[in-house]
Amino acid sequence: MMSNIRRQLIAVLILALIVAGLVSCAKKPTTVNILVAAPFTGAAASYGKVVREGVDIALSEIANDPVGRRINVIYRDSQLSLKEIVNIFHQEVAKQRISVIMPVSTAESLVLAPLCNEKQIVLLPPLADGDQLSSAGPFVYRVSPTSSFQGGELAKAVSAAGHKSVAVLYLNDAWGKGLSDAFSKALASNGGKVVAAEAIAPDQTDLRVALSKVKTANPDSLVILLHPAETIPALRQIRELGIKAALYGGDNFSNKAIYEEAADLAQGVVFALPAKPDNATFQHFAKMYKVAHAAEADINAAAARDAMMLVVEAVRRGATDGPAIKAYFDAKNDAFDGATGPIRWDGNGDVVSKRYALYIVKGGTYEPCGH
Repeated sequence: MMSNIRRQLIAVLILALIVAGLVSCAKKPTTVNILVAAPFTGAAASYGKVVREGVDIALSEIANDPVGRRINVIYRDSQLSLKEIVNIFHQEVAKQRISVIMPVSTAESLVLAPLCNEKQIVLLPPLADGDQLSSAGPFVYRVSPTSSFQGGELAKAVSAAGHKSVAVLYLNDAWGKGLSDAFSKALASNGGKVVAAEAIAPDQTDLRVALSKVKTANPDSLVILLHPAETIPALRQIRELGIKAALYGGDNFSNKAIYEEAADLAQGVVFALPAKPDNATFQHFAKMYKVAHAAEADINAAAARDAMMLVVEAVRRGATDGPAIKAYFDAKNDAFDGATGPIRWDGNGDVVSKRYALYIVKGGTYEPCGH
């Protein structure tokens, strides 16, 4: 009799422990895994560095917030390699549920887009602006406005300065070709003409053949649409070859590596960049950035911060995975108040609430240009 009672008590105790465990599991918040795949080594490491700075500031903003305990960021070095970023995708998806992926470049984003759409993972590149992403699928969203806006702003600046014959050096990838095409089309509508367009391979450091062709075309202005790894030697070789054309550039001229290694060669370059906002969110970000890095706020870091905070807002509203984050983004009617300005998407995940502005390189930094 006592043995039966003991067995019954043990069974009740085991059942109670199982129920308690189930309740505990039910109450445990779901972790939202965010994969930040960026070039932390190699020629494009400056991009990875600034993206991590922005993401880390976002994490510090939610450090004492309960939602912060539900966010897990995984950093992986893509080396700006399409093969490597695909490998990273498959490795991380095999290990855990990934809800959001943040690559850096347009080319990386395009190669990941079909994989993310299939796995229902939100693709949220902070810096990528290639027009091709507009048709990359339902799980693709952006923080930066498209290349067509940037190309149009550059074309207006070149035309307003009275330049009619223009040469273009562009990176031979999705971003470079897309931006070059957008610029050329906008320039033609403003009465200008591209007299030379030279494609430069990623990481190419000897641009003399291409620049000799530019010199022969004798343009009155030269637009440089390259990453820092190609921009820095391009600036040196432009001076070496005695090319006198006025220099213009894309948002690549916001990259710190250019100012650290070739600021003297970049003086006077006019370039387009998403306009720095003058809102409270940017001012708060700028203070945090200065404390963390003893430097003025970087607009690219601000974009990475905003990408993270968009996800944080979705998680705060109850999203626990990629489809739920997408549903929150799609249902959001008002603009997100970001450090880069208001973020509102159209049906393609393109930002329609921001504008580009012109800046000029002066000293060791850049400032708004009244061009």
